[in-house]
Amino acid sequence: MPTVELDIPTAAWALPLLRPASYKGAKGGRARGASHFFAEMAVEEMVCDPDLRFVCIREVQRALRYSAKSLIESKIRSMGVAHLFDILDSEIRRQGGDGVMIFEGMQDHTADSIKSLENFKRAWVEEAQSLSERSLRLLRPTIRAPGSEIWFSWNPESPDDAVDKFFSERAGQNDVVVVAATYKDNPFLPDKMRKEAEDDRAADPDLYEHVWGGGYFLGGAGRVYSSFRNQPWPDGNVDESIVDSGGSLLVGIDFNVDPMSAVIAIRAGDECLVIDALKIMSSNTEELAAEVKAKYPNRHYLACPDPAGNQRKTSAPVGQTDMTILRSAGFQVLAPGQAPPVVDRVNNTNAMLFEHKTGRRRCRVHPRAKYLLTGLSNLVYKEGTSHPEKGPYGHVCAALGYLLWQEFNVLVSRPTVTMMQVSI
Repeated sequence: MPTVELDIPTAAWALPLLRPASYKGAKGGRARGASHFFAEMAVEEMVCDPDLRFVCIREVQRALRYSAKSLIESKIRSMGVAHLFDILDSEIRRQGGDGVMIFEGMQDHTADSIKSLENFKRAWVEEAQSLSERSLRLLRPTIRAPGSEIWFSWNPESPDDAVDKFFSERAGQNDVVVVAATYKDNPFLPDKMRKEAEDDRAADPDLYEHVWGGGYFLGGAGRVYSSFRNQPWPDGNVDESIVDSGGSLLVGIDFNVDPMSAVIAIRAGDECLVIDALKIMSSNTEELAAEVKAKYPNRHYLACPDPAGNQRKTSAPVGQTDMTILRSAGFQVLAPGQAPPVVDRVNNTNAMLFEHKTGRRRCRVHPRAKYLLTGLSNLVYKEGTSHPEKGPYGHVCAALGYLLWQEFNVLVSRPTVTMMQVSI
């Protein structure tokens, strides 16, 4: 049998993906070359193993023209191995063996029908940001033959996407490899595309960060917390190096019953370092206080809540205000006499997220506070108004805002109004 030699130029960012691993992921922005890399690796592996069975997957596969089939066909031709394949309308077959490549949509499968893929050793999930948790649960135990691999390529949308959560929960495991790249890491990028990226950067920095920079979707124009960047510090506000050093905890609280929201932070000089964010559905102040104490026991708790909690009563226990419940739970309550105007609270938060005069980001957030990261990224104004939209993102942002207004107010100089802890 004649020998086939393949010379495949490979970008440096993709080199970690060449080693065997059960799960391989490549995330990032447009034009980084991930689809080209995986298409070439798929062709290479089918050349090396004539019996390899390979499935290309999308969450929804409406037509083959939306799949990777045409890209793989072009790679077969450009790599000089067309004589080894039969390219059919719906699949690609390997000559000289039983190898085949098919193209599937996960939404077309049930728990029973997915079993048809059990003898496949490679799966490539394209546009994996759209993959549902259901589909991921179905796929993982199906591609399970010895030496099998599942590849994922995606442009991040949200930290709550199934593929993002999957890889973040398995960071550091030996059978998991994930890399991040942008167009800047692509040595094969045409100059025309590089110019398009730079034009987008100038026109809409938030859109650029998402589309080209591989950042999470930031809500587009009209974003309330426009100073926030869902990028690693120091370029952004996400800082995985934050360590809970003990001592006093700052707890910003929004008293909305569904959900109850809290932001938990520590002070480092004039900086606010957020270490966690809590969301409890259909809850009350008593349950929230208990959850904070359970996650972070034996601490000095400084609550910075919505000042309206001094008047408003929660659903339980009857007859107490939110503030008295917090004090009874052992929290020291710090709050101004009345809530600041929303516009002032938002402006103060934006100033802490990015101080334009100094270029500092005095408020940073650990990646575990996903609830807050999602809120800051996606909360937008009601169209044509200066009022934030009501919905799933506002409550946790308000909790951060109350904390920053009380403890890190960079807009005004004023004496702190302190509501001291009282034994009841």
